[in-house]
Amino acid sequence: MMKKTDKAPISRRNLLRSSGVAVAAVAAPTVIPSSALGFGGFTAPSERITLGMIGFGLMMRGHFSRNLGDKSVQILAVCDVDKKKREAARDAVNQKYGNNDCACYNEHEKIMERGDIDACFVITPDHWHVPISLDAIRTGKDVYVEKPMSLTIREGRLLADTARRHGAILQVGSQQRSESSFGKAVEMVRNGWIGKVHTIYARLGRFPDGVVLPEQPIPEGFDYDRWLGPTPWFPYNANRVKGNYGGGWRSYWEYGARKNGDWGAHHYDIIQWALGMDHSGPEFFFPIGYNGSEYQGYKYKNGPTIYRDHPGKFGSMIEFYGDKGSIGVGR
Repeated sequence: MMKKTDKAPISRRNLLRSSGVAVAAVAAPTVIPSSALGFGGFTAPSERITLGMIGFGLMMRGHFSRNLGDKSVQILAVCDVDKKKREAARDAVNQKYGNNDCACYNEHEKIMERGDIDACFVITPDHWHVPISLDAIRTGKDVYVEKPMSLTIREGRLLADTARRHGAILQVGSQQRSESSFGKAVEMVRNGWIGKVHTIYARLGRFPDGVVLPEQPIPEGFDYDRWLGPTPWFPYNANRVKGNYGGGWRSYWEYGARKNGDWGAHHYDIIQWALGMDHSGPEFFFPIGYNGSEYQGYKYKNGPTIYRDHPGKFGSMIEFYGDKGSIGVGR
């Protein structure tokens, strides 16, 4: 039995009656922006792909601007060994989103430590492609990496096997496959328009040879040791780290595969596609002078021979020659 001094049990109704102010606060209408719900042309935050973007050189410009303008993704972090570049990228992201949320890192490992980032763009010099992509995949992230995917065949096999083992999405920047003219040429070759293909010419050109460079002072805010990464040490010189298409780091085997890994990553890919050889490859490669050849190239077993930088007939990037005709594509 209850004593007169005992308090009556608090019912839900009594609680509500005695909490009028609190109830009013709870019952007040809450305004939720349409953007948070995915209305009005916006993608809800829960549906956006969150990105970490690594390497702010020439090739990143297009990727950065397109992703920054894409409502279905959100850039959470940027990374570069050059302080000026990464801070400029961070400021651009914050200005676009109207906040100060974008993180800015010198070390790519700090992006990998974050569980709120879904995928990474790896747009560094070639020698960093595989190490950074491996770190991303092993920490549960998907990867877009610029071509060439790897600096060596062994590296490429390692990255492909790791992506498969972890169930990661790994996309390589072979945009030439998306260009309609190359797709049409491939369609014609694969459908026998020029008959059995016996010879293919691919125009790659060449970068200037790498030369010994004098040592220069390392600019303030530039982490040269991290730029070198797994490669041998050489004195800093601005031309060594430059990312232009007239040479720069692309002229040195330590950092890139020269033109074979540059235009070759595009043209040889189209050739593989046209011949239905995506899951196989050539029988052997040959240098200039092999059996008297004036050109470098390779040959498929029971298939065509590919010559690099042969003048061909059309002056095209790629020329296919069959027993019924020929096709040239790209200028």
